[in-house]
This record gives sequence, C-alpha cells and structure tokens, in this order.
Amino acid sequence: MADLSVVQAVERRIRASFTRCPILVENSNEETPEDAGPWLLIDFPWSQSEWVTADEFEERGGFRVMLSVVAGVGTHEGRAWLEEIATLFRGQSFEGVQCMAPQSPVTSDRNDAAGYFRLEITVPYQTIIIG
Repeated sequence: MADLSVVQAVERRIRASFTRCPILVENSNEETPEDAGPWLLIDFPWSQSEWVTADEFEERGGFRVMLSVVAGVGTHEGRAWLEEIATLFRGQSFEGVQCMAPQSPVTSDRNDAAGYFRLEITVPYQTIIIG
C-alpha cells in the first residue's frame, strides 16, 4: 500500500493535467459516467519500504492507471490517452515522488466486461518517507 503522500501527489497531478474523461480513485463513492463514456481508475496495488537511515525509509512501488473505453470502438484513442498520461509521469519528480518509466498499455482477453474494454499502464515510483 502506497504512502498517503504518494497517493495524494499522484491524484493532484493527474487531475490537474488530464481532463479527457472522469477520474475515479480506489474505493471512492464516485460512479462510472451515466453516458457510458470512458473513465479512468487510479489504484496503488503494490509498494515496499526499506529502512535507509535512522528516520528515513525508501518506498518503491507502482501505481496503475486503468482506462475503460466503450467496448467495440477499438483501442487507438485509449492508447493515445494513456500515452499522454505516461508522458505526464515518465521520469518526472514532483512533491517528493520520483517516477520511472511506465510500460506501454496492457490488455488481455479478460479486458472486455460490462460493455467496457480496459487498457492499463503501471508507473513505477520511489519516494523517501521521513519518520
């Protein structure tokens, strides 16, 4: 589970820069769009921390950006949107979070569900936690 400072920094950065569709966060009360349009979900599926000094801990992890697009419309536009988001984070440092290189969008044969098709990227990061 990512440190709260990382979660908040990532959410602020993506909300400030990406406005093409609604952005949902894990375990929120927000609902998918009523118009059945595309939407993003951000979650933080893994992290690990190591003790660096007496009061510093290095956290390394990854956050996932999942884009759900209407099934049957293809993935070119969704891949372009995820590339925009990857560029927003790739090699960038902000609010104490250093992002690494995200992979290209991933799909699988299980990505088609409930009228949507999901593409996703994972962005590796690291940060120093004090205390």
